[in-house]
Amino acid sequence: MRGTEYERDLAYKLYKRGWAVIRAPASGARAKRYLYPDLVAVKKGRVLAIEVKTLKDERALYISERQVNVLREWEERAGAEAWIAVKVRDGRGWRFYSIESLVKTNSSWRLELKGGISIDELDLIDFKLNKSDLGLAIA
Repeated sequence: MRGTEYERDLAYKLYKRGWAVIRAPASGARAKRYLYPDLVAVKKGRVLAIEVKTLKDERALYISERQVNVLREWEERAGAEAWIAVKVRDGRGWRFYSIESLVKTNSSWRLELKGGISIDELDLIDFKLNKSDLGLAIA
């Protein structure tokens, strides 16, 4: 599968759980002018801004400064929760990592694939109340 197919797969999984989901187009000159994440999901007033990543095997993941800025912009403008969704292509399900899990490097951000939460946990949590219970930093 290509990256866009994984985005569609995750969008479908969220949709089946009752989320309204939009997948942003990622190509073309105009796409670079605007700041939007790969997916935006909304359910009963809760907004998720999601950057979607796939890996062949489990290892540290590097995310560009621009991609992190996009997520932060959505946090500020829309009150969205910023998430990195990671699919390791070894049969495991999706894992979600809060933007606070990222560690700054010289030119990008690093995500160690330790912990994270499942799609079921993402769907069930009340982010503001249970973020610390999941071992996530509180912004």
